[in-house]
Amino acid sequence: MNVWVMDSESGTKLLYKSFLKTDADEDIVSGFLTAFYHFSMVEFKESLDSIEMGGLRWVYILEDKFKLLFVAADTKITKTELILARLNVIRNAFIKEFEPVWEKKGHNWDGDINIFLPFLNEIEDYHSQWEEVEDLAQVADFFDILGIFQKILIMLRNIVDNKMYTKSKTSILNKIGDMFNDFLTQEYFQNTPELKNITFSKESWFNLIDINLIKSDKDLVFKNLKSLLSGIVNILKEVKGRNACFKYFSEENIYAYLFNNMRLLKDLKLDLFLLEIFLLL
Repeated sequence: MNVWVMDSESGTKLLYKSFLKTDADEDIVSGFLTAFYHFSMVEFKESLDSIEMGGLRWVYILEDKFKLLFVAADTKITKTELILARLNVIRNAFIKEFEPVWEKKGHNWDGDINIFLPFLNEIEDYHSQWEEVEDLAQVADFFDILGIFQKILIMLRNIVDNKMYTKSKTSILNKIGDMFNDFLTQEYFQNTPELKNITFSKESWFNLIDINLIKSDKDLVFKNLKSLLSGIVNILKEVKGRNACFKYFSEENIYAYLFNNMRLLKDLKLDLFLLEIFLLL
């Protein structure tokens, strides 16, 4: 996120902090943003709250009382509401700290703007906190996803161990072993160290708990776990047939597990995937 604090009348930049790489001149951008904001007020008779421009999403907050314009820009994948909420935090903190300066200067921001520079540290602190929260939330989601896959894999192992005669069990484990060996030979597996922490053997089954949640590419691991789980279910269906699989899944309480955890599955965008493979669609 990039942040500007400007005099809303003159367009003078009081503060600028960049957390995104950009080649734009911050002073030129400051003047353009102020002019563009006033243009929208004159031409459209309404405040401009957000726009998409130059590959970024921009949000504005006008503080009339203090003649300030606060602007933040972030990537388009970041929700407008989130950018606006963060900018509002910065706005409130800035006004709280510098209202005495505003009063002392006779209700204007003219003069030495270096007095605002220490506030950049406060913006950096806020940004660090927000990044930390995002990282923790992503790790928590990843942990939940791994837990769900590990739980379902244990259920499937129970089915293979407890529901199958020796011939069917041997056939299924051999086919799963062949599938996993194909997985190991893929180029993306060789180039992604964390995928090597997904292990399988006929004796100990699958293990996911050694995956490093911090270092992993969540989307890549997620994609491969889905592929492996789909492959296992397809092998069960191939060896035992659809009707027997429905019976096994029900007796092992897989359907009950999915139903009881449906809210979490929806939040993690796993609900449709798991319903499709276990309803054998």
